Amino acid sequence: MITIRRAKGEDTDSVWRVHTQAIEEICQSHYTPDEVRAWSRLLKPERYERAIGGESFLVAEEGDVIVGFGYLDQHLGRVEALYVSPKYTGRGIGKKILQTLEGIARNTGLKLLHLSATLNAISFYERAGYKSQNHSKHLLPSGLVNTLSMAKDLSS
Repeated sequence: MITIRRAKGEDTDSVWRVHTQAIEEICQSHYTPDEVRAWSRLLKPERYERAIGGESFLVAEEGDVIVGFGYLDQHLGRVEALYVSPKYTGRGIGKKILQTLEGIARNTGLKLLHLSATLNAISFYERAGYKSQNHSKHLLPSGLVNTLSMAKDLSS
């Protein structure tokens, strides 16, 4: 059974592993090997420590294994990250994390939620009710990778 809970400091390494695996295995369908390599090399466990301390950084667990995570920046009204381990995709875990983040956003009074979708995740977000806004870029040391800015009206 999958459970969603607030992340704790000791989850840092597991979150890093899920993020790295998702980029290296899932994003390769829409990004070049050089882009994937540069992107995954940016990720370090310590990058998550400050965000994990906030109340809207969530992890999905199956038993005691973290299989996904999501992070909402309430001040910006943005889903900053949502990733699921490649072994667990297609089981509704990402959807469950996203719905929980949207619930937090609604409870804090947000009416509109933004995100920057990787190209491989666009259809996932469209199914969840997000609308395309414009093409955007994500900065990597080796250059820029294409993403899509999307938004969802939470007031309905």
